[in-house]
Amino acid sequence: MFVDICWIRTKMNATLTDEQLEVSAKLTMKMIDLGHNVTFIRDQISIGPIVTVYRFAPKASTKVSHIESMAEDFAIALGVENVLVKRIPGESFVSIWVPNKERNYVNWRDTITEFSKVSGQAYIPINLGVDHLGRSHIQDLSSLPHLLIAGSTGSGKSTLLSSILASLIYAKRSDEVQFILSDTKGVDFGHFEGAPHLLFPVATSVYKTCEQLDWLLAEMERRLLILGKLGVRNIHEHNQNTNLKRMSHITLVIDELADLLGDSSRASAQSNSGLGKVSTQKISELARKARASGIHIIAATQRPSVRVVNGDIKANFPARLCFRVPSGVDSRTVLGTEGAEYLLARGDMLYVDPNRPGLHRLHAPIADIRDIQGAVTVATMRERG
Repeated sequence: MFVDICWIRTKMNATLTDEQLEVSAKLTMKMIDLGHNVTFIRDQISIGPIVTVYRFAPKASTKVSHIESMAEDFAIALGVENVLVKRIPGESFVSIWVPNKERNYVNWRDTITEFSKVSGQAYIPINLGVDHLGRSHIQDLSSLPHLLIAGSTGSGKSTLLSSILASLIYAKRSDEVQFILSDTKGVDFGHFEGAPHLLFPVATSVYKTCEQLDWLLAEMERRLLILGKLGVRNIHEHNQNTNLKRMSHITLVIDELADLLGDSSRASAQSNSGLGKVSTQKISELARKARASGIHIIAATQRPSVRVVNGDIKANFPARLCFRVPSGVDSRTVLGTEGAEYLLARGDMLYVDPNRPGLHRLHAPIADIRDIQGAVTVATMRERG
């Protein structure tokens, strides 16, 4: 087993930076040392704001799974914190994602211009930041129809939620999109108080969240009854009738799903009283039935155990996004495959899109307090005319 190192030396030229030459050589030598027969694809290097992707074509009997298991070896050889080894969907190469020495993290203000341009084409556009090449990645939540977000403390989960909400408040009117926010930690959504899009004050306890879930379930049934009487299938067909009063889309955003399901120390007493089980039933019913009525859920958790991300949650949340987690077991629980344990901090994530196969690596935008307050102020002024 060998790698044609002479080809690499002669074909590499000044178009590659010293950093890329060094990384390519180290990756190649590590492949040789471990006996893998691959060809380095020199003209397929993808340079992004945070990571650079190097591609290798396996030869002969070399298994992709064997190369993917070498992530730790590559990280040690390069002297970096983490390296992700995954095949990009649609490609015949093995991709090695290496952190850049100088990283340009994604600022929310740098993404909002592009977001505003395309937000009118989606009912509930969500700003997920940029992909590994720095291209904007915007999804329509109404087509997903629910999104599950997982990640350990400090990985960027709450920052992404704030960026999504700030983007929606900035780009959409309150008669188009409204929010119900559950923040049982009481520290993440306080800056959104006063936004015209909020149906209720931010719920800072499981009890308050359950009360708002009851209202949301009743609203779902009311809407479904109206749609049934009119003979339309969903909120989109209803809103196309100019003779009818438009229904706004409603997004339920849960900062910590485990608290509502009774899978945390803070929720243990409530779980004993059955509140966790009741919350589970309510969230499951909403996730199954609410799409047609224009109600969607974004739920996040820092404890992606099988008790939280269970089969029912997976079935009803086909769109799943995972930041860095402690182990491959956590990554498999959320994404169905390993990989999230090799991510970087500060917004680096893997995304499973139900409308496109494979894993997609994205970098979340970072919205600070001033960005959020600015978005709320703009929305308030717009609503007042």
